[in-house]
Amino acid sequence: MRRRKHLFWLAAVGLFVLVGVAAAVQPNPQTADVSAAFNADQVRSHSRTCMRGGNTFRITNAVWRGTSTSAEPRLAGNLVLSTRTVLNESTGDGWLSGSWRTTPVAQMKPGKGGRPRSNANLSAVIDNGNHFDGLAKGEVRSPAARLLGNFSAVVNGTTITGELGANAPVAPDNSALIFRGGC
Repeated sequence: MRRRKHLFWLAAVGLFVLVGVAAAVQPNPQTADVSAAFNADQVRSHSRTCMRGGNTFRITNAVWRGTSTSAEPRLAGNLVLSTRTVLNESTGDGWLSGSWRTTPVAQMKPGKGGRPRSNANLSAVIDNGNHFDGLAKGEVRSPAARLLGNFSAVVNGTTITGELGANAPVAPDNSALIFRGGC
């Protein structure tokens, strides 16, 4: 009987400690408006075409390397964009899916990327064959938080230029947010 009583109290104290640690780890809710401007050159690309319903579609997988500038240090640095686009060449409309990753400038070496400061999945609509408007959803590190934002970009030849959470290159009301925690 005495042993059961000790086990009960030990379990109860352990539960209180566990609840206290969980409450201490839960960060307070935080949000911050952010933006970044980026410019990158295409370093690798592969395209193919197919015909469907009288339309020609161009499917392109590409990797872009460049820089991102931002007042938020976790969004600034070397940028690698990996994209897959499907473009209806008859209408100029299509979609993009891909990824965004920034690393500190000092750590970037060809073939050896540093630990990412930010990474996100990209989804966008293509208009006029070279203009992207979409959504970036991912995370930032040190301190850790979630990233959610609108982005716009324009491709000119083998260069992509754009903004995450800002009103350029086309002036919609783009916004981006870093957030964490809960109530």
